[in-house]
Amino acid sequence: MVAPGTRADEVVRAVRTPTEHLLRRDSALLSPVMVYKLTVEGFEIKHVQDMISISDLYTAEKILSRIVGKSTRAIQRQSKGNQAVRLSSLQSAVAFQYATVLERATKVFGTQKLAEHWLGRPCGYFDGQIPLDVVGNPVGFQVVSDYLERIEYGVYQ
Repeated sequence: MVAPGTRADEVVRAVRTPTEHLLRRDSALLSPVMVYKLTVEGFEIKHVQDMISISDLYTAEKILSRIVGKSTRAIQRQSKGNQAVRLSSLQSAVAFQYATVLERATKVFGTQKLAEHWLGRPCGYFDGQIPLDVVGNPVGFQVVSDYLERIEYGVYQ
């Protein structure tokens, strides 16, 4: 049931996972090859902005600038107009890494708030680096993903 004064799309947006914002569908329904093809095609910048908007941490840390490699102002200038702006395949892959880690951390820690707390604080396992700062690199993304799996199964230091 939708509360009075709430738009239906806002309710739907609130229950989508980070990867669903990017892929525009449930990632469990897609093969890894299809996810790869979608990243090669490039995500629309508005879908990446939707994914980021569900996270207080990602908004505060200006993750869109990290993904695109440009300032927020430059991104806004590029986004003006009627034509859909797409990220490059590399930028899309990085956006998918951020979405996947947020989703995985939420599953491991039980709530998105706890996941964001962990992602935004220095971690001894990463020699005091902040997990969120490690995710933008493909190797760092794998290290964070592996560590989240270890936490999930109780095999961590």
